Amino acid sequence: MKANSLLPGYISTVTDQRGKERYLEKLRIIHGVDPYEIPKSEWIDDVDLWPAVTYIHVGMYLLLGPSPYSSEDLLNYKSLASYVNFISGWVRQVLVKVIGDKRVLIAKVSS
Repeated sequence: MKANSLLPGYISTVTDQRGKERYLEKLRIIHGVDPYEIPKSEWIDDVDLWPAVTYIHVGMYLLLGPSPYSSEDLLNYKSLASYVNFISGWVRQVLVKVIGDKRVLIAKVSS
C-alpha cells in the first residue's frame, strides 16, 4: 500500500471471487497497476490528457471486456447509475493517470 493513495487495500475488500477475477483482468490492461494504490499526488487534472473516446469505444470495451453487465443492461445504459450521475451533473472533477500508452480516469462525484 502506498501512503496517500485513494483507497489502499481495495482488492482485499472484493469478496466475490468472480468480481476479483474481473478486477485483476482489468488491471492487466494497465500493466497490473491498481488505480486505488496510486498516490493522490500522481493524478493530473488536465482535459488534454483525456483519451479520444467515442460511444463505440465504450460499447466495445463493455461488450468485449470483463463486465458484470448483461447485454440487456448495456442496451438500457441510460438506467445505469454512472450514466444517471453524469447526466445529473454529479461528476465534479475528472483526474488522469498515464500508464504506458493507456490513460486511467477517476472522477470526484457528489452524492
